[in-house]
Amino acid sequence: MSEILAATTEFGMQGSGDWSDPELRELDYRQTAFKLFQDTPTPFTKFLSMVPSSSVKDPQFRIYEWRLPMMAWTQTDAQADPDVTLVFEVVDGTGDGIKIGDFLKNERTGEIVRVTARTANNFTAGERGWGVGTGINSAVNDVWRWVGDAYAEGTDAPEAVSRRASVIENFCQIFKDSADITGTAKETDMRPFKSWTQLKAEALERLMIKMESSFLWGIQHETTGANGKPFRTTGGFYELIDAAGYSTDMSSITIDMLENELQTVFTYGSKKKMALIGYTALNYINKLVRDNTVFNFNAPLPKTQTYGLNVRTLTCPFGELGLIPHPLMAESAEYTDHCYIIDPKYVEYVYLRNRDVKWKDNSQGPGYDQQKGHFLAECGLRLALPECHAAWYGISSLGT
Repeated sequence: MSEILAATTEFGMQGSGDWSDPELRELDYRQTAFKLFQDTPTPFTKFLSMVPSSSVKDPQFRIYEWRLPMMAWTQTDAQADPDVTLVFEVVDGTGDGIKIGDFLKNERTGEIVRVTARTANNFTAGERGWGVGTGINSAVNDVWRWVGDAYAEGTDAPEAVSRRASVIENFCQIFKDSADITGTAKETDMRPFKSWTQLKAEALERLMIKMESSFLWGIQHETTGANGKPFRTTGGFYELIDAAGYSTDMSSITIDMLENELQTVFTYGSKKKMALIGYTALNYINKLVRDNTVFNFNAPLPKTQTYGLNVRTLTCPFGELGLIPHPLMAESAEYTDHCYIIDPKYVEYVYLRNRDVKWKDNSQGPGYDQQKGHFLAECGLRLALPECHAAWYGISSLGT
């Protein structure tokens, strides 16, 4: 047998190892390339697609917010004399609803005062120590709570009070992403093979990821583009919440800190909220819960999806918080320790009418030997009542 093999080699019969030049050998490839990417890189955009959206007729859109009148006022000036008239000043709408005849109670001292006059935006509590005849020394940071009103028999109707609405605005941003292929490439066998349908799908995927990033971290801004036309970007969730003062540093997180923040989160709005969370933040919240409760780390995902997403629920006495791990937050060193809590009732995807995500074909110029098209969307994020949402950051260590 060995003699026969030696003879066949001499006559030019070769094994596969002899065909080392790739031009001489047609290799076999899988036509589908493997892709290192997250299963759901755009959970916020997917979430927004599951809640109502709005079409607007102008790229700069506004919303009006109504809030209940202020129920309490914090004293900013020292008041040593219990006989001095107190003055409650309306600043930037704070105090809407107060009028002559109202009663305010000092939560620390128990003293009740009655509003007897007003001048412009100042309300004077001329009757100190209602019911007991004498006032009590008050101090800076004392809280005066509204405790109703009262009028004598036969008096006229009180002054009418009208609440003022606050206005919040944002912009629609123009997003674009293209797919193209030359005439030559279209007729060439390439590995891995990408059909025109696949190229379009990849362009849409890129567009959605860019939209997702803008809805999370975009900056609200309007300027003039290089072509002299308006150029706008939409404000993202984190910017809008942080600007409103509802972002919280959760460094060295403790179970007490978590419980206190959950109490604040559920003070207003829905009792079921969603949280987009980076992997580091999720890891440390999981450690915190595991150390303080009976918790199974290998708990299976729920069989049913919420807003088309797999959601684990953190239940507390104040409400339910659905945790959605966010891949784009996870891959960022800056945002992996963030957690964005969203009230579904007060967040919305907004698009300029007839400018929702759509494909525009034949974008190539005349005479170009290529096929080209692009996706376009002019859209933005509408966020109302920031006190119903929250942004936590710095969740990267446990406190003691």
